[in-house]
Amino acid sequence: MDQLLDAPGSVPALRDLGDEPGPRRWETVMAPKGRTAFELEKGDTLRIIDLDGQQVADLICFDRHNLTDKISHSTTVMLKGNIHLTTGDYIRSVDAYPMLKITRDTVGRHDILAGSCCPGLNRLRYGEQAAHQPNCRENLAAVMAPYGVRLSEIPYTFNIFMNVPVSPDGDIEVIAPVSKPGDYIDLRAEMDLVVAISNCPQERNVCNGFKATRLGLVVYRAQALA
Repeated sequence: MDQLLDAPGSVPALRDLGDEPGPRRWETVMAPKGRTAFELEKGDTLRIIDLDGQQVADLICFDRHNLTDKISHSTTVMLKGNIHLTTGDYIRSVDAYPMLKITRDTVGRHDILAGSCCPGLNRLRYGEQAAHQPNCRENLAAVMAPYGVRLSEIPYTFNIFMNVPVSPDGDIEVIAPVSKPGDYIDLRAEMDLVVAISNCPQERNVCNGFKATRLGLVVYRAQALA
């Protein structure tokens, strides 16, 4: 866990957020290109805030008591029946259990198709040198290694604030996020979880507006599920 709190609002950038779903457990600001993993109790709410605008958070999660059951984009999309996730929707596991529920969303445009930047994609898109730049897949593997999760076991990500429209012909394209400074998404844990987030380091395309910036994270104490 990144930062324990003695009092709410101890991180200046995260004061006065408004519409908070409960008392804060902890909060932190992720540096550009940063990475973190932490545990959520069932009923906790994670708020991810785009502090500077147009910054993507690549998120994965695992059942804390059974790390083989993890976020599944295909199960999530099949049960939702749509690729666009927003308030009221669930992020589901490989075994189809609800893992996270989106309880509040000020943006309404996120991606669950495009996966994460990684050495191979960077090499093919931008040349051999780009294969060695920071990327989300290696970020996530690094923070999950203490839990015994290997790089090959890192699942596809839920790309919060990422904007990947799909054409009528099925073509996809990464375009600039529509998130503004202060926009956020609230995700309530439907089970005990391990969550990992990469503050996407990609600066070679418009995914993050060509510049990696900060993200804010706040975890609120468990509330009754409904």
